[in-house]
Amino acid sequence: MLRHLVEAFIAFFVVVNPFSKIPLFASLAAGYTPAQQRRIAVKSTGVAAAILVFFIALGQILFDYIGVNLYAFKAAGGCILLILSLQMVMGLQAQQDISNNQYADISIFPIALPYIAGPATIMTAILQTDNDLYSVYEQTMVTLVLFIVLGINFLFLLFAPVINRVLGKAGNDVLTRVLGLILAAIAMQSIFSGVAGFFHIKLS
Repeated sequence: MLRHLVEAFIAFFVVVNPFSKIPLFASLAAGYTPAQQRRIAVKSTGVAAAILVFFIALGQILFDYIGVNLYAFKAAGGCILLILSLQMVMGLQAQQDISNNQYADISIFPIALPYIAGPATIMTAILQTDNDLYSVYEQTMVTLVLFIVLGINFLFLLFAPVINRVLGKAGNDVLTRVLGLILAAIAMQSIFSGVAGFFHIKLS
């Protein structure tokens, strides 16, 4: 079980990727006061946690009911991640002027969804708490591991403006593109795993 929890922690940390939130959050929250930025960080983390807990509890049941194979969802999530990663690498990460829209709640979109509780994170949460493989106790422990990763990500959000200023624009550009390449690799692996699992192909 300990090995499963360690694997779950690594998987959640990779897909949540707190480092990638530094330039995003610093940019979107630049026009807000420090107090407002803290509230955004708290709310986005809470919303993301609620979404992920929902999918842990009901995601597999929901997909089984509507006839969606988990591997198909994994491949679809990988495709979305690949698009996001290409935007990061090419410096085209669109923010859709959300920060300038007084009616937009950036804590929900795009920070909580899809940048924290994105397709890859949802998929990982479902697979790491598979009802057919793990007991309720094991699923609860994995959920606690997820909360730990979300807590780490929350700290990154809190200090994102400070870290962003230390790195500077050049540092952020380099970091964003490197993380984009890593995310692209994760996305391709997700696509390959989803397709292979759907067609029962064993990857080497």
